Amino acid sequence: MMQDAHDTAQVAAGNNADLCAAIMTAHGLRFERDASAFLCLDAPPPYYPNMITLDPAIPLAYQRKAMEVASVKDSFSSLDGAALGLQLLFEASWIWSEPKAHTMPAGWHRISTTAELSAWHSAWRGDGAASTPVIFPPACLNNPDLAFLARASGTRIQAGCIANLSEDAVGLSNVFSGAPDDGRLYPEALAAASTVGQGRPVAGYECGEDLDAARVAGFRDIGHLRVWIRPPA
Repeated sequence: MMQDAHDTAQVAAGNNADLCAAIMTAHGLRFERDASAFLCLDAPPPYYPNMITLDPAIPLAYQRKAMEVASVKDSFSSLDGAALGLQLLFEASWIWSEPKAHTMPAGWHRISTTAELSAWHSAWRGDGAASTPVIFPPACLNNPDLAFLARASGTRIQAGCIANLSEDAVGLSNVFSGAPDDGRLYPEALAAASTVGQGRPVAGYECGEDLDAARVAGFRDIGHLRVWIRPPA
């Protein structure tokens, strides 16, 4: 039975916090989490927020905390970031695909070695160079709930994504391809993540052309989020 958008958006936000927790743990960084928010106690790596809201009703204590941190993922677009001195970085939609039976698409596999992860990292960056700073350190491979997936030709990675497993969903993120207008990308990434999900729905968030591609692949919109940053002094 299909869940309503409120429930699925909270599941998606919780799964995204699980991904952040996995990456923070791989970096040896500290964080706290309760039913209302995920909070990094150390500076997070690039592209990761200091705070993620996990409930539309944001307690006053976390609204105050949002005034102190460098970035906030406002998972339900319920935070008045401008009033807190924050600047809108971007807006996006949570996306959801109901469970489907999938096999790993042809040419795709799960990254299992440090050398492969380094190559995946470089392909994701898109410059083919050594990845500095390292967003996804080798310790990520020690987490069984965190899967780096790649479409490869020989040793060359052509496309990829991350799938992170939670109790109620598998997250799909960091979807990329080295080929422009890769119409296979989102259907194959969805299928690859579904194999990791073992019967769970697939959740994530996208915006712009990536959101359009995700919709074509079978995702539906389930909510709206905003990312706020503290403007330079």
